[in-house]
Amino acid sequence: MALVAAFTLGALALLQCRDFPPLWTYAALLIAALWMIRWRGLLLAFTAGLALTAFEAGRVIDSRWPSSRFGEVLTVEGMVASLPQALRGDDGFDGGTGGDAVSTTWRFRFDPHDAALPPRIRVAWYRSSETLRGGECWRLRLVLRTPHGGVNPGGFDYEGWLFRQGIGATATVRSGERCADAGSHRLLRLRQGFSDRLKAWLPGHPALPMVGALTLGDTSGLDEDDWQAFRLTGTTHLVAISGFNVAIVAGVVFWLVRALWRLWPALCLRLPAPSAALAASVLSAFLYALLAGFEPPVQRAALMLGLLALAGARGGLGAPSRALALAWGLIVASDPLTLMAPGLWLSFAAVGAIFYVSAGRLGPVAGWRAAITVQLMLSVMLAPLTLYWFQGTSLTGPLVNLLAVPVAAVLTPALIGALLLAALLPVLGLPLLRGVADGLALAQDGLQRLATATPQAWAAASPEPAALLLALIGAVALFAPAGMPLRIFGLLALSALWLPPPRPVEQGFRLTVLDVGQGLAVVVHTARHTLLYDAGPAYPGGFDAGRSVVVPYLLRNGVRSIDRLIVSHGDLDHRGGAPAVAAALTVVERRGAGSDHPCRAGERWRWDGVDFAVLAGPEAGWSDNDGSCVLKVGHRGHAALLAGDIEAKREARLLDDEPEQLRAELLVTPHHGSRTSSTAAFIEAVQPTLSIHSAGWHHRFGHPSREVVTRYAERGVAQLATGDSGAVSIEVDRNGRRITVERQRARRLWTTPPDQVWQVRVP
Repeated sequence: MALVAAFTLGALALLQCRDFPPLWTYAALLIAALWMIRWRGLLLAFTAGLALTAFEAGRVIDSRWPSSRFGEVLTVEGMVASLPQALRGDDGFDGGTGGDAVSTTWRFRFDPHDAALPPRIRVAWYRSSETLRGGECWRLRLVLRTPHGGVNPGGFDYEGWLFRQGIGATATVRSGERCADAGSHRLLRLRQGFSDRLKAWLPGHPALPMVGALTLGDTSGLDEDDWQAFRLTGTTHLVAISGFNVAIVAGVVFWLVRALWRLWPALCLRLPAPSAALAASVLSAFLYALLAGFEPPVQRAALMLGLLALAGARGGLGAPSRALALAWGLIVASDPLTLMAPGLWLSFAAVGAIFYVSAGRLGPVAGWRAAITVQLMLSVMLAPLTLYWFQGTSLTGPLVNLLAVPVAAVLTPALIGALLLAALLPVLGLPLLRGVADGLALAQDGLQRLATATPQAWAAASPEPAALLLALIGAVALFAPAGMPLRIFGLLALSALWLPPPRPVEQGFRLTVLDVGQGLAVVVHTARHTLLYDAGPAYPGGFDAGRSVVVPYLLRNGVRSIDRLIVSHGDLDHRGGAPAVAAALTVVERRGAGSDHPCRAGERWRWDGVDFAVLAGPEAGWSDNDGSCVLKVGHRGHAALLAGDIEAKREARLLDDEPEQLRAELLVTPHHGSRTSSTAAFIEAVQPTLSIHSAGWHHRFGHPSREVVTRYAERGVAQLATGDSGAVSIEVDRNGRRITVERQRARRLWTTPPDQVWQVRVP
């Protein structure tokens, strides 16, 4: 166990690095191991974890499509290496139920045959008239892009996710045609065949996406409303195939085989019923894992079950921690990058917690009482990890799971059995499959109704890491074996989760321009107030900056309530994320587009010594862009100007009306740096020292335009673009101004460096 822990620490140390350690680091560790006899094994294990992770990370990074070839168009032959996800048009999910495919958008993994290309490419094929199937050979004309994603404090690390998946490029399809079948990906084609059969067996059935998720591990049919319901009710773990599903199937097989085996005494003489049942359960777990695609979550579950079964067969379950440590070591050694996956930590923590609480607290409790007690204890013990990974937890989850877990424990194996019976004997299997699907539809409808009735069930929070660690220790202490006087300490340590985190600033203000792609979202913190100016874009069935970027950032900074939300104007890239923000956090007051209180020029207020002034708002006869709310924030001679999407006409009007009010050292450039804005006269009036273009990286609109970049550069204005630099924060207090560029601050091995093509030095 100590060696596995040391190996894991070495792997984690490498994943925290900004650059690969030099070779002398490994040499120094090996020399130290030669001299430190007592710690030699641990040092060697640590070095092995460091080196193996460096090798794996280097292999993935070396396979990336280079930034210098961004947007290059190539014809590539390869295989559709995943079950394709179908999106209907631009505004909804088809779920694979059939229908007109003219407007279908496909998303899938593509493995090219050319060894000179990245081995895995994440592909989107927009508005395709083709029908894709997993395991097919295609010759695609691809627009290749370097893996890249937004970088924000507390936000989802998309680049890290691509890195963990081994994705070397993203791409969109211009055209494509099928090619000769290479005979590979047999397992994927088998799963695709089952998927096709499910659609034929259950055409238009409301539970079809759930059936695909629970049998094939294909969750692409579930839309955002489904996931929201699972999130609010704390039942996500029941849907995404993982340890729970594998354990249920294995447990049912164990019970059936043991009962049937005992009916033949001759068989029992050759092999005891428990041993036969144990072998059958492990075999069924691996077959189920193969049916689900043998993705990392089910790999972990099947391997863990196999090792625990082996330990049980050899009488080793008195110390299950050794089997768990061995399973952990094998998984991490085979793929060190899996340490970046929340599922690894949650699944092992859940199994470890079950053994821990069962051995320490549930000795005299049996039957359904034990199951209820274990479920409640698991909810408490896993809460710190859930808060760390997902910035929240379901308040109703522990109670909902008391009913949902038994229902899933019945329906999941019944569904697997019905699917196999339908394949072998359709006359009996198809009615059973439809019956189980009806039961799933009822269960899912119940979860949807419960989620609708309890919209506040999700407790959004992002406690400090120290508080989470203390709470985790408290949960372990709270459920320590009987006789250990740790209960009071456990309760006190758990209460750290409710401690208010420190405010982002104590005086002055902090202004953060978030990296939301092509859009705008700016957060202004004062000592006791928070203002949100725009909330970024949101697209139906796709990316929602409010949910994915703004809310995690605010939670990380201890903000549960927004004092004022200002939506500058009605464009989707500015207002799209507002509903998600309002659903997750309390918004005290709304102004601007979509509210009953439009921005009005001349409005002023002061929070904690920081002055706010609205310089312009919508007027009759003005375009939506030129009607943007223009906001100025100032403190002790430092000022920031937020200009929305105003263009040259509004800029000229501001120069005529209030030229003296425009001066600000920080300017969030109008209209993302479009050539229709940032006139020379406007820049001269503002006199910024730093301009921030809130624009997507290599976006098709080409913001910021070369003309505008040149115009600012000629006046010596430092420039940053959020798509290139990540989120940018400016903190102003009595000591002056401090600038933080998130892509530099949070850089890791997998983080794409800024282009540095047009940037000038930040003062």
